[in-house]
Amino acid sequence: MKKFKAIVNVGLKPTIKDIKSATLKDAVSHLLDIENFRCKVGSRYILEFEAKNKIDAENKVKIIADEILANSVIEEYEILWEDLDEQS
Repeated sequence: MKKFKAIVNVGLKPTIKDIKSATLKDAVSHLLDIENFRCKVGSRYILEFEAKNKIDAENKVKIIADEILANSVIEEYEILWEDLDEQS
């Protein structure tokens, strides 16, 4: 078995109004003079586990992201990978 680390970033789709980001942007504009300030609020999940191979790991994380972490109606996600075995 190989060790894997997946980072799953979940955030609202661009078509969904992001109230938290709008509030953050407003607060920052009151504190600082920053040009073209943009932000996006979301969640980050760091998953460490063992799998037979990269394809098996990718399939497992996709199921976790699709079924548990993200609401596909309003959210999208990206998966970033780190192969823990290569760090040894």
